[in-house]
Amino acid sequence: MNAIFTLGKGIAAGFTATCVLSALMLTRQWIPQLDTITVMDRIARDLALTAGLPAPFAGWLWHFVVGCLIWGWMYAVMEPIVPGPKPWRKGLYFGVTTTLLAWFMVMPLAGAGLFGMHLSVAQPFVSMIEHLIYGVVLAIVYDRLAHSGGAVQKIQN
Repeated sequence: MNAIFTLGKGIAAGFTATCVLSALMLTRQWIPQLDTITVMDRIARDLALTAGLPAPFAGWLWHFVVGCLIWGWMYAVMEPIVPGPKPWRKGLYFGVTTTLLAWFMVMPLAGAGLFGMHLSVAQPFVSMIEHLIYGVVLAIVYDRLAHSGGAVQKIQN
């Protein structure tokens, strides 16, 4: 498969998974125990201050850039070597990988401590569940796009 189309399918799958995750993030505000201040909120606030953007817009922009471009591209590139016979299992592995990167790199760099424990006791659990759901949705959508021929190939013909 052409590298451009592979990355495009990764971005499309990342967009879909990010939309699903966004819906989950919006619903968790109704459950006080799960409504934690996330590292993404802190990064978005800093981005908003630096770029002069309104905080909610900067937060959602950052959320979709990471979900679509960074994780979507990364999955498209790594999919052939991610272990697992089924897409959902590959998604779980990818979700674990993104969780570990967030816990041990992103959260400490953002001042949230290991596992995000400076934010909330629930943060590690919420973060893990969100990343696992994101990974599974990403992998299933990517697999469907990669093996269906997709609209991109129909346009070429």
